[in-house]
Amino acid sequence: MKITEKMKVKEVLELGEHMLDAFFWLAPAFERLRYPKLRRAMSGRVTVAQAARIGRVPLAEALFVLNLAAGCDPDELNEELCCLPKEDMEYRETNPVLKPRELIGLEDDDPRVIFVDVTPHADLRRDPMPDIARGLVKLKENMEVLLIRHPFDPIPLRDMFARRKGLASWAEERFPGDWYIYFYRPTVVHAAAVGHW
Repeated sequence: MKITEKMKVKEVLELGEHMLDAFFWLAPAFERLRYPKLRRAMSGRVTVAQAARIGRVPLAEALFVLNLAAGCDPDELNEELCCLPKEDMEYRETNPVLKPRELIGLEDDDPRVIFVDVTPHADLRRDPMPDIARGLVKLKENMEVLLIRHPFDPIPLRDMFARRKGLASWAEERFPGDWYIYFYRPTVVHAAAVGHW
């Protein structure tokens, strides 16, 4: 079976236990897949392309390693991957360096901020989605912002909220493994788009 960027991580892992090792080899961020509860909760939500972005590895590298582990011929893989767009050959940071104007001057304890800390979930190896969903439900006013503290940049969540809710997002890693992700309603000029935040 050929692994593609649109496949879910769950589908890749169904090929065998050895596919976990391929993910571990790609990036330390995938160590979370060691825990069965988290693996079940997350792997069905994340595509291979999103996993590459989470791991901060080029998509071409992720596809090569995973397909190699799946038993594909390396020469065929090289040939196919050479046809990928140039941007898939290197990791590109998609999060803007500068804080968006909608968030400038906004402090974590601002009354407009709905704060959800899911970092304890990582230690307990629990799915953070129920707490995140509760925070999202509280987001009612246009000027309110959902701020999630997370152990990594949750790319699939950002993509999903942009696509389904029209929310833009911006993330900052304040300390290693300590991410703060802001979800907000963009101004008309800066409408949310999947992959462009």
